[in-house]
Amino acid sequence: MNLPNLLSLFRLFVTAFFIALVAYGRFNVALFLFLLQALSDLLDGFFARRMGAKTSLGAYLDPLADKVMLASSYIVLSLQKFVPFSLVAVVLLRDLVISIGFLILLKRGLAMNPVPSLVSKATTVFQMVTVVYVLSFAGRGFELPLLNLFFFGTTALLTLVSGFQYVSLGLTAFFRKEIV
Repeated sequence: MNLPNLLSLFRLFVTAFFIALVAYGRFNVALFLFLLQALSDLLDGFFARRMGAKTSLGAYLDPLADKVMLASSYIVLSLQKFVPFSLVAVVLLRDLVISIGFLILLKRGLAMNPVPSLVSKATTVFQMVTVVYVLSFAGRGFELPLLNLFFFGTTALLTLVSGFQYVSLGLTAFFRKEIV
């Protein structure tokens, strides 16, 4: 176990507290925890590269922690009526399609090391920024329709584009029997 993997485990662990805080309307503390989680995501990648501490476990643990953190955030914020269900559906569907595709390729004998694309990294960052935006205004009693449209629309668009990119790469690997 190394520092980057511990940071990924931290994200997974803190997610349960984040969900509870949002459910109980403690948005400022939830925002603080989410910012810590986002920082830990940034730091685990930095330390893995800087310390030469990239591991096979980390290659799976980091994206898993991101998916759990973000999916949980979008679900709980939707249940609180701060995020539209349609955006949650896009976020969850992308992750589900990617996960199923990954499993199909593994079953086909194509051992893959998950490497996120630039679009995928931008998607993760924007999904995080959108959660920070929502939490910053949650429970304040006012709406910002144009900002909502910008954040929700951009998040949905990036999520769809990166999902299609992964599907394209997966189909190419599936039909050519090559590692992507």
